[in-house]
Formats: sequence, C-alpha cells, structure tokens
Amino acid sequence: MQNLIITNKGQELMAKLIVGTSTATFTKICTSDYDYTDTVIEDLLTLYQIKQETLVSKVTRTDTTIVEVLAAMNNTNLNEGYYIRGVGLYAKGSDDVEILYAVSITDTPDYMPPFSGSTVSGITFRLNTKVDNSTQVTLEVNPAAVPTIDQLQNVENELNIHIGNSVYSELGVHGFRYHNDTLQFDDGEGNWIDIETGGGGIAPNNVSDATIKVGNGKLTIKWSDPGDTVVDGQLLCTWEGTKLVQKAGSFPENIKDGTVILDNKVKDAYLSDGFEINGLTNGTTYYFQLFPYSDKNAVNENVANRLSAAPQPYKIMGLSIDLSNSNPATSITYTDDAVGMTPGDSSWDDFFGHYPCILLNGVEGVKLNPNDYTKDIDGNTVNLASATVGDVMVAFPRRGVKITTVGTTLTIKMTDDPDNADFEYIAHTRGITNKEKFYLGAYKGFVDSSKLRSWSGKTPTASQTIGTFRTQAQANGAGYDQSGFYQLIFRQVMYLLKYRNLDSQTAVGRGYVDGNSAAIATGGTNAKGMDFGEATGKLQMKLFGLEDFWGNVYEWIDGLVTNSTWNILTATDNFNDSGSGYTNQGQGATADVSGYMSVPQGTSETGFIVKTAGGSETTYFCDSAYLYDGCVACFGGNWSDASSAGAFRLPVYFAASYSSAYIAARLMYL
Repeated sequence: MQNLIITNKGQELMAKLIVGTSTATFTKICTSDYDYTDTVIEDLLTLYQIKQETLVSKVTRTDTTIVEVLAAMNNTNLNEGYYIRGVGLYAKGSDDVEILYAVSITDTPDYMPPFSGSTVSGITFRLNTKVDNSTQVTLEVNPAAVPTIDQLQNVENELNIHIGNSVYSELGVHGFRYHNDTLQFDDGEGNWIDIETGGGGIAPNNVSDATIKVGNGKLTIKWSDPGDTVVDGQLLCTWEGTKLVQKAGSFPENIKDGTVILDNKVKDAYLSDGFEINGLTNGTTYYFQLFPYSDKNAVNENVANRLSAAPQPYKIMGLSIDLSNSNPATSITYTDDAVGMTPGDSSWDDFFGHYPCILLNGVEGVKLNPNDYTKDIDGNTVNLASATVGDVMVAFPRRGVKITTVGTTLTIKMTDDPDNADFEYIAHTRGITNKEKFYLGAYKGFVDSSKLRSWSGKTPTASQTIGTFRTQAQANGAGYDQSGFYQLIFRQVMYLLKYRNLDSQTAVGRGYVDGNSAAIATGGTNAKGMDFGEATGKLQMKLFGLEDFWGNVYEWIDGLVTNSTWNILTATDNFNDSGSGYTNQGQGATADVSGYMSVPQGTSETGFIVKTAGGSETTYFCDSAYLYDGCVACFGGNWSDASSAGAFRLPVYFAASYSSAYIAARLMYL
C-alpha cells in the first residue's frame, strides 16, 4: 500500500486537534476493490465498493504528531475473494460524527481469498498517520475488535490478565492461541480453526490427475502438483510442496488431522509411478487427502483432494484346453483363481466389470439398467435411437489377457490387475496409448446421416464394404471405429472363462440363425438381461450385453488382414484394407483353411483365428472358420448359418471390396 492520504474531512478534524477544539477516536478500517487510479483521494467521503470492515484494535502514539493504528481482518465470513486495492481509515471527532479520515491505495493489490470452510486467511493492518497533535487522540483497545498478531504476542504483558494462561498454551487467551506451530482462533463452538496470516494467505490450487490404484496389500497414489498461482500477471502464491495425510476411519479434516506419510517438494514427482503405500490390510478402506501448501505455509484443504480405496488381491482367472479332447465340455479345466468358480454364474460378471451405458462424442453418459436398456439405472426412460442422446454401448474395463499354446494344451488367462507385465492389454491399447475402457455397440450398426450408430429398433445396415463402414464409424469423431480384432479376442476369452464350453450355441443359445430369410431389427433383447439365449434359432441372443453376439448378421472385424502368403497382419489403430503399417504376426497357414475349427492359432496376438479345421458342429470349437490369403475378417454368422455360427465363427475369407446383405458392422470406441 502507498502512504496514507488524508482526506479533506480528515484535514478538517486535524485542524480541530491542533487548536484543541476536538478529540479524535479512530474507529474502523475498511477495504475496497475499487480502482482509484483517476480518483481525487482528498475529496472522498467514503470508500467505494467496500468489501470488508473491521474495528480498530489499538492506537499508539509514536511521537507528538504521529499515531499508529492497528487492526486485523480475516475471511471467515467472506464468500467471494477480492483484491484489496484501497484501505480506508475512519475516525470520529468530539461531535461523534464518523468520517473517512485517510485512504491508502495501491496498484499491486493483495488478494483476500474466500473462506474455504476450514482454513482462515487474514491480514494485519499497521497504519501510521499524521494528526499534528497526538495528545488529542483517544488511545484504547476495542474489546470487540479482532486482535492482531502483535497484540496476541504481547497480550500478557499489556493486559496483565489470565495469570497462568498464555497465547502459546492449549487454552489460549481471548479465543486465540499459537498451538502446534499454528495461529488459531476459537469459532465459538469449541473448535480451534487455523489462521493463515501474512501476504493475504493464498493457498495453492488443487492437485490434478489424482488417482488411487488398488493392489494386494498396497495402494498407489498418483497426482500432479499445482503450479504457482498467477492472476492478471501477478504472482499470488508459490507452491512449496504437497503433503499426503492418512487417517483411519475417515478423511483428514486438515493437515494435522492424521499422519503425514509424505512431504513432497519436487513438483510432479509422483505423477508417473505414484507413491506406493505397502503393508496394508486387504478389504480395509484407507482414507487420504493431499494438502498443497505455499512458501508462506498457506494450506489448501479442499475436499476435492481426497482419495480412498481398499486394497485387495488381484485375481488371475484361467483355464486349460486339451486340444486332443474333442468333447467341447470336458476338454476345459479351470485353473488359478477360477478353480471352484461355477460356469455361467453371475460372479463372473463382477470380475469382468462390464456394463451398458450411453456414449455421446466419446463421453460416457448414464449407465443403463442391465435388465432393461430402455431405462437408466435410476429408472428414467432413455431414448435409444437419438443422435442428441448418443449410442447404446457396453463398456469393458481394462483387463489383461494371456493366451499360450504348448503342445496340445491351450492356456487362457485374464487378470483384473491393470498392469501385470506377464499379460497383454492389446484390447485396451490404441497405438501406443493405454486405455482404461473400450466400448462396443450393444447392437449391430445402423447408418444415420453417414454415421454408424448403435441404436435400438433399427434394421442393421448391410451391403457395404469394410472400408465404407470404417469411414462411417470414424465419422463419429476421434476414437471411433468399427469393432476390432483384439476386442473380439477379449470377448471370446470372456465367453470361455464364464461358460467353460467350446460349444457356445449349447452353452448360451442358438441365436437368430435357423431358417430365417432376412435380418431382424435391433432391440429384441432390451429387456432380457445381459446374457440371453434359447434353442429355437428364431430369437436374437445376447452375451455380455451385446445383442447378436452371433447370428442375425455378421459384423466386419477391423485390424486383421492376411497377405498373399497367409501372414497374419494385425493392428490396434490406423485400420485400413491392405494391412499397411500393421504388425506381422507370422504365417498362419501355407494354404487356405476352411471348415469347423479344431485348433486355433492360440497366442495373445492371434487368438482364435483358425489353424486347423478338423472338427464338426458337435466337436472341438463347434464353429466353422476360414483363413484365406489376401482377405479381411468378419464374425458371428447370419440369420441362416445354423450350427456353423457361434463365438468362434471367424471367416478371414472376403476381399476388402466385398459387400453382402448378411454382413453389417458394430460400432466401437477406444
């Protein structure tokens, strides 16, 4: 602040002091956020745009013509922050009329923040003003005023009361105390509230990108520390560090409410790898809060910086398939944490974590009732065929997959550990970027305004090439494509784990595959749960929330191409007709393969592409498949494919230029 400028009214009072015709009592100090740059201060009768006022707490003579006025102000009742651009000192003469005595303005204002609910910011004013006759000024301590820090430190000597008590004691004095290295005040209800003083008391902003990862007996917390706070080119706060506080049973209320387990002073030190907390009890919820603080020890106590989680052991669900055993039911044995699980049981869905929802422009909206897609989880009716609402999708959270073949043993495993180095996460990878979820259309796709949609009550669009569908899917925006090869492997693994049977039509249902003459409209399974099937072949089936998982119409599968020598080319991004830029997974065959699959390629990268066709509709994998050179892939079977349809019906058979009334597409977002 600049020096005090005495107003015309103040000068009139000063003249009376000089001749001894009046006394003066300094009454209050007010703050203002008004810009006084073009204002004649001497003419002011009051401050403009007053934001706060406080009583003068002490007046002291420094010599015969100068007095020092002390006052303190905090933000306990402040709902909106402001810049202190002007400070006004008010006084009364013997006539008891209050006037604006003097004003101090600045072009580098301090900032008074709003009250955060816990931490109090405050400022102390020490104003020295000329009066020319200080003996005529009333010297007193106003008992209703907020004491300044100087007064608190000298309270015992000045008032000589509260013998045995100290401002430094736990009891404090006059509702104030300096305890545990912190200045605090009593809120009147017995609660001691921290006061951050000096420089306006601005705390840093919230942390960002805060996550907590669950592990076996451990939790890992990641976050990005805030930067310095700069407003209108002015540095208001310098980030000094961030403390991580843990408390048992509930969230910490402040930085002292719990145990400080980390005091980090290196910005973003834990953004990549996180801070790992070990030795925790699985199943017990642990509570944390991050407290960014400034170089002035102003602490951010915003509840947005809270995190909680219960550590738990990750699971590995596995199975082993004896490829020499042609019986589709007895050839599979559960392994690892799947031992003791019941095929078809709903507990498998808890492990997978998938759910139906609305997706609009890549943003997840309401979750849908898994038993009735026409309602959200709160029972509200949802429009399932609207461009403004979005697409009906099923979300599949990040899981790792591992497929290996040794001799005649095919081993398949899935883990809910999001980062197990022994597993592949290709279905949740876009190029080199890891994703937490991928989304698949709940229905076979319908084209509206040149965009591939996932809507109920629509006859699937067909008779288009894989490239045309690709363009229509991508027209929805970044991240959109038609269903991909690695997402297909992922859901095939889900099927094998949950149903432990290579004959999917027996385990789940025939699907719309027997003696039908055309495609049927979407939405027939909206009210039939997440998995549905029956034996007539006249009704649509549903698996993991995806209607027509097989049957009705095929869906093109992108990201899988063979070249002229039967090399298998795959990709997770930049899909195209020729396999340009794809990864060569090796030669899958030396001649065209067709028939009922008995042995798949059997790796994490090649999944269930046919390797050997030596089965039938009742043996081995029970579905027909093809591996031809120079082809793209489709999946599932159509309305009349009968027993050749199913979870492993994967013809890599058609040229990219091919189209048919029985091949459609399914929307994907990754």
